[in-house]
Amino acid sequence: MSFLKQLESDDKARDTAIVTSGIFSDGDSSITTFFSSSTQYTNTGDYNIDVYRHNPAVNASASVQFGVVYGHAEGSGSLGLVGSTGDRTTAAIYGQFNNTINPPQTTRFTFGPKSTVKHFYALSFNRARLREKMEAGGWELHIGSGTNKIKLIDDSSTQKGGTTNRRTDFASPEFNVVSGTIATGVGTAASAESADSGSYGAFYPSLGVILLNPDRIPLSTVNTVQASNTDSRNNRKMFDSIVAGAFFQAKRQEEITSRHFFVRAKSKHFNATTNETYYTQSAAGTKLVIPGLRGNSRTYITTVGLYNDNDDLLAIAKLSQPILKTTAREALIKVKLDF
Repeated sequence: MSFLKQLESDDKARDTAIVTSGIFSDGDSSITTFFSSSTQYTNTGDYNIDVYRHNPAVNASASVQFGVVYGHAEGSGSLGLVGSTGDRTTAAIYGQFNNTINPPQTTRFTFGPKSTVKHFYALSFNRARLREKMEAGGWELHIGSGTNKIKLIDDSSTQKGGTTNRRTDFASPEFNVVSGTIATGVGTAASAESADSGSYGAFYPSLGVILLNPDRIPLSTVNTVQASNTDSRNNRKMFDSIVAGAFFQAKRQEEITSRHFFVRAKSKHFNATTNETYYTQSAAGTKLVIPGLRGNSRTYITTVGLYNDNDDLLAIAKLSQPILKTTAREALIKVKLDF
């Protein structure tokens, strides 16, 4: 039998917590192997390379970890010219990111001291893997190998609140991509970079996007080619550099809100039930409480349900074991809902 009890304001509480977890498959926070799909690259490689942790050619359950694209404001690095054959893929990519991140009337990206950067590489996580956002200060990427290897992080540890560059509210906050490691901190600050090349890029945790600046990355690490009406496959070159770097650490961060409901079964409440085992039947057909419980009422609480004001059941909780309830015993049950 169910009994209803109105919850008072003192019976409810709320709190929030920041939870971080690995952004890659299996909940891992770092991976060292990277693969692409030959079929996918043939179909959409001009635009995007999906990066896998496991080889999709031999592992049917391999899933995409992130994507790599190259964008150029003038369409360089892809086939096509204005008014001629070709879809100028890199220009479309540049325009998409520019419209998402930068405010209206902006035609170039700002990376550190350089405000006229006309191309970039983008590493982008999809929303399902990202959930809420990437953790600022929780990622580290290595590109290149040997003496050409570069270790990249963001500068959230020193640039509290992000940069002051203009951007859309949707993309805020923005942090600089700089050299360094999570363990040792920032190597070279974005402001100390040359105005001719700018910083290594920008990071947008709410979007799950890392933009890398080809003007700052040495050609010996990633040989970016800016040739008009040419399929330069720059995104493939960045992918190969990531494979050579063999390390990408990243975490996602989400805010979990918890609601606590304290259900109090007081002394004189919840001491009866309609369970058939609680009763016996007299010769006249009248139900009577079994002799052992007459004058000593006992029930067992097994389930708690939460209802709205319209008596609609919204949530139900099963107890791990029944709780004995008598007139001499009160019970306090806490129900926690996370969302």
